[in-house]
Amino acid sequence: MTMDNLSLNLDAEVNHTLGLLRTEASDEELSNGLRLAPGALISIDPNGEIEGRSVTGGDNILSLNYVVQQPVKWMALHLSVGGIDLRNAAVFGVACKTFAAEATTFRVCLRSQTADGFVDAFLPKHVVAYGQPSTHVDLLKVEEREDVPIKASWRELVLFFAPQSAALDLIDFRVFIV
Repeated sequence: MTMDNLSLNLDAEVNHTLGLLRTEASDEELSNGLRLAPGALISIDPNGEIEGRSVTGGDNILSLNYVVQQPVKWMALHLSVGGIDLRNAAVFGVACKTFAAEATTFRVCLRSQTADGFVDAFLPKHVVAYGQPSTHVDLLKVEEREDVPIKASWRELVLFFAPQSAALDLIDFRVFIV
């Protein structure tokens, strides 16, 4: 089932993609370039090796269960934000609810296209998931960040997961731009 996106807010594209992950069930073997939904894919350092599964839909936006077989520098979820203009935005933020049987962390960054490629602006806090559902809120103050271009042809929200074995439930995830 595909949901139509009728929202016109700056956060519409990414929150629509998150809605698709919430509603469209999939159970896939993890691999570099795994497309979870339009605008959502997994990237894995090709010089390492991870075995595991990615599950969407059901009770969680995304459940990851993976074992690092050969060390990796990164494993990430990329969510398209679109070519939004942040001229009138004061903050770019996220709110998420997570669970992990054993504590694990991940970082969230806003990746923006530049003339030289892209620039990453990491949100200040690490997300910590542990043995009970927990909520995390973090934001970037757009006007205070030189690493957040006001205009960009494309942007992604990138969640960089721990580069060691983990089982993590991303119960909920929302983006807000105000």
